[in-house]
Amino acid sequence: MRRAIPVFLAALSLGCGMHPSPKAEQKPSGPLPAPKITQFYATIPRIQPGDKELLCYGVENAAEVYLDPPRQQLTASLSRCVEVAPSKNTVYRLTAESADGQKVIQDLTVTVGAARAKILEVRVNTLSAKRGASISLCFGVSNAQRVTIDPIGFKAGNGAYGCTTHQPKETTTYVVTAYGADGDQDREKVTVKVN
Repeated sequence: MRRAIPVFLAALSLGCGMHPSPKAEQKPSGPLPAPKITQFYATIPRIQPGDKELLCYGVENAAEVYLDPPRQQLTASLSRCVEVAPSKNTVYRLTAESADGQKVIQDLTVTVGAARAKILEVRVNTLSAKRGASISLCFGVSNAQRVTIDPIGFKAGNGAYGCTTHQPKETTTYVVTAYGADGDQDREKVTVKVN
């Protein structure tokens, strides 16, 4: 019995030296990954005075993100939007910075001015007509200073809705164009087949 104890203690003593010591935490070597702006856009690039706008962005590998003007700290996110209310044409700058000071910058312009012309609808009473039969063409627009319909030479002022008639002699594609205050245009086409 007396001999067993020293042998047991000797085994314990040897076993303790066999366990590896825990490794110290190793820090990654080399520079951190560069920050990246994956997206930066305005939901409506052109707004009317007094309107608000959403600027949406996404970043990767960024410790800090900020937007100018005015300078504001943002959350580093893959997808997020912030509200702005520019009173004039404004260039917004998004900056993403990594923990070790690497930066990436992207600019975006939001234009403030008259609302863009938009065609809301174009209607015809038929898409197929007999030669010489009368068809009606109607349109609905918003923010238009004038409207034209080609090839028939129809012109209208700034009303929101309008109609005209035509007697096509052959299959005709009508082009409705709405013109905005700043020269912008919106265009729709509709074809009437003549039998």
